[in-house]
Formats: sequence, C-alpha cells, structure tokens
Amino acid sequence: MREFVDEVAVLSRWLGRDVAADLGGVVPLWNAFRFRDAAVFDADLSECAGRRYLVRGKSVREFILSQTTIDEAYSDLRKGDALSAVA
Repeated sequence: MREFVDEVAVLSRWLGRDVAADLGGVVPLWNAFRFRDAAVFDADLSECAGRRYLVRGKSVREFILSQTTIDEAYSDLRKGDALSAVA
C-alpha cells in the first residue's frame, strides 16, 4: 500500500478514521487499486459496506457501485463535484 500513502492520508482526514492503521493490521481492512490518475478504496468494514471511495489529489468521491459506475464517480471528481478533505 506504499504507493497509496498520499491518498490514504486524504481519505483518513475525509473519513475521520485512521485508514493507515486499518491497513497495517494482520488482515488489511481496505483494498485499493488505481483507476486512471485516482485511487479507489474498498473497505471490508460493516459501516462502509457497499461503498467505495475514489481519491484524486485532495478530493474524495464516495459512491455505491450498485448506483454509480466508477466512470461516473471519476467524472464527478474531475468536474469538482467531490468533497475536499479537511485540511
């Protein structure tokens, strides 16, 4: 997960949760992958069930895959229709 260090920090601030600590456990609670120039996070947590988080720069777009495609979420993120992480 070292390649996602910056995105983990942004997502942690946005969620108010230490995502890095979740990733450091014996069984990581997050899966992450690249989509274009963004990172997609999928959590194995009951409170995040069905939700994915697309992180690009300092912005996060939360989406539910059954309601929004990853392309639509990415488009929203590029247009600025995403929430910035708290500084």
